[in-house]
Amino acid sequence: MRVSFVRGFGILLLTGCTLATLCAQSLVWLGTLTPTGGSSAAYGVSNDGMIVVGRANGCAVVWNRQTNTLIQVYCDRTSFVMSVSADGSRAVGFDGTVAGDQRAFMWTPTNGLQWLPPSPNFCWAEDITPSGSHAVGKGTASSGYIGPTVWELNQNPPIPRTYAVPGDMYLGEAYGISDDARTVVAFGHGNRWGYKGVVFHLTNGSVDWWAFLNPAAGHFGCVPREVSGDGAIAVGNTGNLWGGSYYPVMWRASNNWQPEPLRHLGGSAGEAFDIRDAVIVGFSTTPSGQRRAVRWNVATATTQVEDLNQTYAALLGNGSVLTVAWGLSPNGRFIVGWGYNAATRRDEAFLLDTWRTGDTNGDGCIDDSDLLTVLFAFGTPGTGTSRHEDINKDGVVDDADLLQVLFNFGGGC
Repeated sequence: MRVSFVRGFGILLLTGCTLATLCAQSLVWLGTLTPTGGSSAAYGVSNDGMIVVGRANGCAVVWNRQTNTLIQVYCDRTSFVMSVSADGSRAVGFDGTVAGDQRAFMWTPTNGLQWLPPSPNFCWAEDITPSGSHAVGKGTASSGYIGPTVWELNQNPPIPRTYAVPGDMYLGEAYGISDDARTVVAFGHGNRWGYKGVVFHLTNGSVDWWAFLNPAAGHFGCVPREVSGDGAIAVGNTGNLWGGSYYPVMWRASNNWQPEPLRHLGGSAGEAFDIRDAVIVGFSTTPSGQRRAVRWNVATATTQVEDLNQTYAALLGNGSVLTVAWGLSPNGRFIVGWGYNAATRRDEAFLLDTWRTGDTNGDGCIDDSDLLTVLFAFGTPGTGTSRHEDINKDGVVDDADLLQVLFNFGGGC
């Protein structure tokens, strides 16, 4: 047995990554609720890529790739599932349009949909922590004030806290929350200054410090869309989101939360929607006005931007386009959003796996560390919520996963 294994291993090392399809990353178009027509968009994804949340044909939906099912969470008006925990066990979203009444909800595979307080009063939920313990959005306080809201989801029923952020902000709403649920980014309107962002920090549920997130010089306003897991970087847009040009931007605690415009593709619109570790995703328009899904690295984000359509051109069918990259899995492996699927001739949600097949640690190189990781997890479901060792996602780390590493050994190194 050992001799056979070593011989096979040697042959695989010699072949390296010659089978491109085995080494390549993958792109999945997630479809809609109907065989033809309709549209869909994805906003969040679990660490293992098996649970994707979003909207399809106007309904709030969950794609369960483990069971190959598309779950309708709610389908009354326009509804959205906006964010999901790292393990896929809890998600949040809302029903209703911006111009009308909205109601926030939580969804779990076991209990289905649960309306979040203060429903039926106005509220919506936008983001959830990787642990699933907290969510943020906008809600109505008992006083009638509408502002940034944080929900404690582990309580039964969940407990909302609505914050009157210092300054003269009103009608505020929160879009992002750090992994420890202590740093929140929001935006609101104010007397004499239109609209802009704010970052605030919580200790035992109370605001202990805050700072404005200002637009770039010469811009009318800005909206922060997300905050990094450690609460040190916010990303969003600067310009005039409603009725003018707007551009991607980041604010860093290390730079005193000053606006830092990100490199874009030359058009007049763009936003950064999500950040995990050093990776930022969003969209940017070209000079001709075409929207393209893009990615930045924090270290070079002000000078370099990456068009995902170029990076992953080999995965795109003729005429297909990745339009918007909206979300990242908490571990940074998967990107979700939407684009044009030429095969079905409609706009669809996509799931992009940015790791090479057999890469268990995301360093881009399939080597002995990946081999050892699979061997040490052999016979188990894999470790953590990501279970990266279970490469084919069949629920157990076995010889099939080991062979995937061996077939791709040396790829990207």
